Amino acid sequence: MERRQAGRQRSDARWAEILTGAARVFGRLGYAQSTLEDVAAEVGISRATLYYYVGTKEELLVALLHDPIETMRTRLEEVAAQPDSATERLAAALREYVRTMEELPELFIFLSENVHQVMSGPEADDIRDNADRYGRALADVIRSGAKAGEFRTDIDPSVAVLGIIGMFNWIHRWYNPAGERSLTDFGEDFIKMALSALTD
Repeated sequence: MERRQAGRQRSDARWAEILTGAARVFGRLGYAQSTLEDVAAEVGISRATLYYYVGTKEELLVALLHDPIETMRTRLEEVAAQPDSATERLAAALREYVRTMEELPELFIFLSENVHQVMSGPEADDIRDNADRYGRALADVIRSGAKAGEFRTDIDPSVAVLGIIGMFNWIHRWYNPAGERSLTDFGEDFIKMALSALTD
């Protein structure tokens, strides 16, 4: 239907307000507990108006997460392509990961629940593909570091990625934006831990 055409949605200021409101609602209530009525109330529109733009909660979630996850993946691939050492590229990639989470807090919704399991459709497939490509690109950086003698060779790069990203993704469970330490502060400590594990 016309209301759900991606080009129309992304050029519409009201659609941007809806995505922002959905991010607040999903972040506050959790995706599973949220309803489209909650989103409509947050934005200050009727359910009928919201339905003009989106038909289901899942459709709204996919639209909310598609661009941020693609941004995260493209930033990593840009870093991975640089002519730096694997150690420098891994550290830079993880800094970009934290920076993207700071700039696009809707990513915390993706991390807080297994929401990828409820998503379907072409844009949802893009989300999964971007996430998979991110993991492969990071594993390639670690693999190149092992070949160059920078990283230990007794750890499978794919397993290393699972451990490192798992550590970073867990931030959403306890990070307090009003706390004394920023995401960047935590990220720098995590980068030191990741590099230490790969080089000891």
